[in-house]
Amino acid sequence: MSQLQAPSLPSKGYSLANRIRGWIHEFVLIPISNLYCRRRPHLHREAGIYPLPFNLLLKFTTGTREEECLAMVVAHSIGIPVPRFISYGDHGRRCSWGSILMTRIPGRPLSDVFDSLSPSELETIKDELARHISRMRLYSNPWGRRVCGIDGGDVYGARVPMRHISACEDEATFYASLLRFTFPNGSEEDARTLDTARKMTSLPPHGIVFTHGDLWHHNIMVSDGHITGIIDWEWAGWLPEYWEYTSIMRWTRSPWSQLLATLPGYKYEKELEYDRALILLSENSFKY
Repeated sequence: MSQLQAPSLPSKGYSLANRIRGWIHEFVLIPISNLYCRRRPHLHREAGIYPLPFNLLLKFTTGTREEECLAMVVAHSIGIPVPRFISYGDHGRRCSWGSILMTRIPGRPLSDVFDSLSPSELETIKDELARHISRMRLYSNPWGRRVCGIDGGDVYGARVPMRHISACEDEATFYASLLRFTFPNGSEEDARTLDTARKMTSLPPHGIVFTHGDLWHHNIMVSDGHITGIIDWEWAGWLPEYWEYTSIMRWTRSPWSQLLATLPGYKYEKELEYDRALILLSENSFKY
């Protein structure tokens, strides 16, 4: 099946404009949020997340980058329920990460209610998630076979060595980059594990698809048994098709991992085996 052309990527903001927005975000909107939340103690609060009036929200967390805004714009353009991006703020030398003003998705994180959902509600959410993932895979990579971030640049993620690596011209180069961060201890067991990890290169090439990169259930908002939105797109990019699944399913006993394995688009048992082996030998390079 031929793929659709991905939406055009918006331009990043001008440096001075981003600095001005950063000042407004930090010194105007955060105080407003603090006052707003004191009067509404029922609001869900977490570190670096600032609810605002008019269903707005400011995200000011470690690792927030402007590329997350671009990913949200692309996701919204193809029909994925995501926050509407409003503005990005740069905070200069005082802070190595930025802030994003966006709309607030209604509902609660799926992780908060997962255990209380009925089988029929879980089935509905599973079907909706499968449709969203399938929709993301309808679009061709504007960078060809390149494995990269949303803008063609570095790949970011919790299980990427040192939190990010340079963009790679193809899947083989990408996997070779990951293998460079394996640290076997010289034992026979580690030698076998490394051999298993290297088997990924013997598989047929995978599609390089639009990927969220952190599709844990705490990043899926739900209400009344339906998905209302998918949040936290900071690790989105163009990655091998198995990555969306195996990055999470390495935690085999997680109920969420077990649910992902039942999605109709999941067909990556070999990739999961090889990726787990890779992670075992490279996890010391991860920056959680």
